[in-house]
Amino acid sequence: MFASFKGDTVKEAGPAFDHLENALHKFNDGPFFLGHEFSLVDITYIPFVEKFQTFLSGVWNYEITAARPKLAKWIEEVNKIDAYKPTKTDPKVIVELYSSLFLAKH
Repeated sequence: MFASFKGDTVKEAGPAFDHLENALHKFNDGPFFLGHEFSLVDITYIPFVEKFQTFLSGVWNYEITAARPKLAKWIEEVNKIDAYKPTKTDPKVIVELYSSLFLAKH
């Protein structure tokens, strides 16, 4: 993902989200990576996906869930988990931080 910020971000980021979409199809009995079971896989991925979704949407108007219904549902369901809500980062902070880290001219 980070490498995509230096090139054609929208084109280069797509395959990573397609991979997640395909992984979420492995178990069709629920919205999480292991189906109905929320697991360490979900816990590991969500902070990164949340930040990339916010940054890509805020900077390039790229919606990672477009044409990825399982990814959209997964994000929606994770956001319903009360224990996750306090860990979320302010979207404005994400866009400002990632912009300064990855878009700044050196």
